[in-house]
Amino acid sequence: MTDFAVGDRVMFAGGRGEITKIEKRPNGGHLLHVYTSEGQLHKLPSGLPHIERIDSIVDRLAARQIDSPIHHDLRERATRLDLAYRYDRFLSLTNNRIEIEPYQVQAAYEILNSYDHRYLIGDEVGLGKTIEAGIVTEELIARGRAQRVLIVAPAPLTVQWQQEMREKFDRNFVIYDRETVRTHRNSHPNQNVWLQEDLIITSIDFAKQDDVLEALRNLDVPWDLAVFDEAHHLTARRGSDESIERTQRYTVGEAVAENSDALLLLTGTPHKGKSDQFYFMVNLLDPYRFGHESQIHPDELDDLMIRRLKEDMYETDGTRMFPEKNIEALGVEMSPAERKLYDDVTEYIREYYNLAQQEENKAAGFTMVIYQKRLVSSIYAIQKSLENRMRAIQNDAVAEDLPDDVQELIPRYSTEPETLTDAERERVEEALETVTVTLNQSQIQEELDRVKQLWRQAKSIKTDSKAQMLKQFVDRILTNDSDEKILIFTEYTDTLEYLRDQVFADHDIAQVYGDLDQDRRRQEMADFENEKNIMIATDAAQEGLNLQFAHIMVNFDLPWSPTRIDQRMGRLHRYGQERTVEIRNLFFKDTRESEILNLLVEKTDQIESDLGMRSDVLGRVLEDVDLDDTIMAAIAEDRPTDEVVADIDETIEERKNALETVENEFLIRDRFDLSDEDDEILDVIERSQHGDVSEDDIEVLVREFFDEFDGDIRGVRPGPARAGGDVFQLDVPNVLSGDQVAGRYEQATFTRQVAMEEDDVDFIALDHPLVQSLIEFCLDSNRIDGQVAVKVASDGEPAPGILFTYRLGYVSGAGEAVTEKLVPLYVTSESEVSTRKPEFVDTLPPGEVGSTPTLDQLTSMAEDLHSIAEMEAWEQVESFADEAREEREREVEIKRQHAEQHFEEEISEWEERLESYEQQDEQGKDMSAPIGNAKRELESLRRERDEELARLEEEKHVTPEEPELMTTSLVLDNQPGER
Repeated sequence: MTDFAVGDRVMFAGGRGEITKIEKRPNGGHLLHVYTSEGQLHKLPSGLPHIERIDSIVDRLAARQIDSPIHHDLRERATRLDLAYRYDRFLSLTNNRIEIEPYQVQAAYEILNSYDHRYLIGDEVGLGKTIEAGIVTEELIARGRAQRVLIVAPAPLTVQWQQEMREKFDRNFVIYDRETVRTHRNSHPNQNVWLQEDLIITSIDFAKQDDVLEALRNLDVPWDLAVFDEAHHLTARRGSDESIERTQRYTVGEAVAENSDALLLLTGTPHKGKSDQFYFMVNLLDPYRFGHESQIHPDELDDLMIRRLKEDMYETDGTRMFPEKNIEALGVEMSPAERKLYDDVTEYIREYYNLAQQEENKAAGFTMVIYQKRLVSSIYAIQKSLENRMRAIQNDAVAEDLPDDVQELIPRYSTEPETLTDAERERVEEALETVTVTLNQSQIQEELDRVKQLWRQAKSIKTDSKAQMLKQFVDRILTNDSDEKILIFTEYTDTLEYLRDQVFADHDIAQVYGDLDQDRRRQEMADFENEKNIMIATDAAQEGLNLQFAHIMVNFDLPWSPTRIDQRMGRLHRYGQERTVEIRNLFFKDTRESEILNLLVEKTDQIESDLGMRSDVLGRVLEDVDLDDTIMAAIAEDRPTDEVVADIDETIEERKNALETVENEFLIRDRFDLSDEDDEILDVIERSQHGDVSEDDIEVLVREFFDEFDGDIRGVRPGPARAGGDVFQLDVPNVLSGDQVAGRYEQATFTRQVAMEEDDVDFIALDHPLVQSLIEFCLDSNRIDGQVAVKVASDGEPAPGILFTYRLGYVSGAGEAVTEKLVPLYVTSESEVSTRKPEFVDTLPPGEVGSTPTLDQLTSMAEDLHSIAEMEAWEQVESFADEAREEREREVEIKRQHAEQHFEEEISEWEERLESYEQQDEQGKDMSAPIGNAKRELESLRRERDEELARLEEEKHVTPEEPELMTTSLVLDNQPGER
């Protein structure tokens, strides 16, 4: 005989686990098969002195082994906080430092309640796709569904993503670039570099490099979630022979999509009029959804895509969420001196631009484009450029002298300038300003003389007419309302400095430009919101500026990039804006570039109105139009402005019709209306913000734990919120210090409002490492018992009885353990069971628990009452597992139908090819190679079909987990003598 039984939990030198089998040995002893919680099997002789049976909670209950009330309370609170998430709750709504909007919650809600969390988020620019992706990321991490997350973005946005995830969600991502990867490879040369961090941000152009991409393709551990920002860069096309032409960026998308469980593609322009490209992007999410782009229909995108336009979004009172835009052009007459400078510089640019084209000197051509842009930006900007030009000519600069890093960036600067970081763009343009066109010494001297003359002309002009018009406009606004805010955009830092130091020298100006660090940028934005009336910003700074408190914007110059014009307007025209956004475009009259750009803005405004869109129309209409080339060609050929404008107008009309077709025939368009069918999301938000877990719950748990284990909390900023203030210094108990938990937090708060206002204060929310570590500690019965308590019920409550608290969950077909809820089951001494907890007036310490007839009765009935609770717990878990199974089966069935249709079409096509090859072979043509290839392809397709259908069949299963008993309480009447 042995003292152990199958199902016993035991403790031994190597850990702890459950006995799953007892094997009798020939020598009369027994071998215990013990599975640990880590899934390891240990075979141990039963006679070893260090094996010890661990009493179950029911054993301890029956033996009246009572724990301290504080430990019981800590374990109960920790369990409740550990299970704070439910499908109808959002932890991220209380754990972050930002105001999240209802429509953003709805997007995340749809994704998180989907079968596999693979979605295209195609919301219009300015709706906050980053926030929506951030909510999904936070929720998946909180639920234990995501540990490894990859975010892939254009290079200019990687730092912004890192900052937003840190500042808004307190989540620290590592940016992978060449230097980071080199460091990781040096420290762990035999490990895949993508496995060395769990939370990673990288740029699409870094990821497409051969060695980096190869490592992405060969991951042993998949990503739990991958996010692609600006996903329209993942481009593949269908060739004339039906082959697929993949860009390098698309191959990154394929590598990541195949190695990711959840996948989010974010883009404000999901369909750019090319059906094959849209098909291949959707194919990354679900390769079996459509067999060909011709099969795409909006109805089939409903569970794969979210797309809301500002025009279709309504508040609870039925009013539109987003106000109107009013765009007006302010034409400026040049003074005679300015007109002469413009004509003379343009003639110089025309001559040397044409010369650069003849000599196929692209770098010099770009230089002339930069000069033309700066010419219409400000007199000061072109003056600085002419100074740089003089120095370059004197130093004999030539294109071949450009640094290697600039040479590498020029192709992207030429075709995809938006993929360069601010620093990269400025680096290229500074270098290009030094490039000369010819090596002929006499021509070089001639150019130098000419540039000197132009520079003197620019320097002699003391009044910039455009700046004068701006000053009059601003002064008029501020005279009418001294509290008004005005945002001024310019493309160049030189122009910004001129406006700041000379035009508005008598104003206190807020300014944001590319070189500012984040702290200074935040300060400038705060100054603009609070005491300063004017902010001047460059395009290098416009990403990430959310300035809804202002509603007047002036474009002092317009960038030759439709996307950047749209982005500028999006700084004010976004959620939270309550007034009509007033936009004024300053431009010199009778100049080709200004006339063209102004036409574009006016036409776009009309198209937006016609199509019911509010942003990003300009970029989509001019998708295939190179404005740099168009404008410079007009200048080079000296074409009349009217002629150029007419050509562009015709192009816009054609593109408008194509855009209308895309909107009506290919894309879904979700309406968001809080006054109608979408108001249910407000209940989700309410439950999330005022549900089972509050700021006070977390603070009470932390304070109780610190009191019990010698930690210290002291106020460092007294205030009205609480007697002790709302910012504290936390000295963490030694039992928690280490790993990700600091020994001391100099400034910390439990209050979300404080965290939103104070970036340098630690926000002690549910997902903070300190709280997570504390919960883990409290749930470890080795470190805190707290499993058995004696409680006294309020008068009128059914007592005596025993309260059993269960943790219930199920396992999905993919092997995913889903813990859903904490269920109290109260069983009275009459064996009646209820999910309602009695109200209690006291919890007794062990020293105050005497031997009474009632207590003796309860402990003697412990096993019987536990059996009743256990049976009810099984019924509860099976009930909600059935609900989950029904939903899972519905979603898997949709996937199965798509997969079967996909493979049926593919196999049918190859069977037809095989039949054709075999007929040709019978007619005497040697077709052995194509026949062999077709048979291999068919075999591969059938194998892939069978594997996919088998996987989907497994995914349908939902298996209830055995209910886990967390705590018990012996419940006594509130009567004298019952203690």
